[in-house]
Amino acid sequence: MKFFICKKNNIGIENVVKKVQSELEKMGFEYTDSKPDIVISIGGDGTFLEAIQNFYSINPLFANINYGNLGYLCEYKSEELEFFIKDLLDLNRNEKNITLLECKFNNYELFALNEFRIESSRGDTIIFDVFINDTYLETLKGDGCCVSTSIGSSGMARSIGGAIVDNEIEMIQFVEKAPIHNRSYSSMKSAFVLEKSKVITIKNIRNSEFNVFYDNKGVKVGNFHGGINIFLGNKKVRILKNLRNNYIKKTHEAFIND
Repeated sequence: MKFFICKKNNIGIENVVKKVQSELEKMGFEYTDSKPDIVISIGGDGTFLEAIQNFYSINPLFANINYGNLGYLCEYKSEELEFFIKDLLDLNRNEKNITLLECKFNNYELFALNEFRIESSRGDTIIFDVFINDTYLETLKGDGCCVSTSIGSSGMARSIGGAIVDNEIEMIQFVEKAPIHNRSYSSMKSAFVLEKSKVITIKNIRNSEFNVFYDNKGVKVGNFHGGINIFLGNKKVRILKNLRNNYIKKTHEAFIND
């Protein structure tokens, strides 16, 4: 069995990395970045997203340990190392499968755990039409939009007015980013939570160039005249589940300051 550790550059994190690596190598596991069977991220949510972007195509088991600030997406805390190693080595370990959000346009086929964002690349507003399953919804003028999964609903989507959605629900959420409302343009002014089979299409983009961000990555697009389709596809990632991890409690701790 081969494994690899993605880590955040942080003071003290090497002790956690060495502990995990040592325990797995004692059990005969091989440490390598060449097609690992298990990818472990040690850091925060950003480290976990980076690990998924780098390795999702080979379908490993992802496991994560929080050694950051919030670590909302992380299943294990750094003080749970013994539980983590025990759970990882358990042949009957608990796993959860999460469907990735997919985005297709031109020759691009991109995947994201959290969200896709379409925004202007020049600091001005962006204008485009929004369709749901080929039915026209609205023309949006503003800073752009965010399309998130339930996993990503607590991130950028929440910060621009979207809802936090239970992470066991498969859905997609369309959220406008700073929409402009006047005599010429009017939009929903509300997040739109959609059933998991819906396809969101962005068409008729009036800007000569724009950015498509996905999780912690992005591409600049220019001279574009087609449509951008965003949907829950067939690509899934497997994640080691911590049964001690209480989602509601974590949500309270993350967003409510007592």
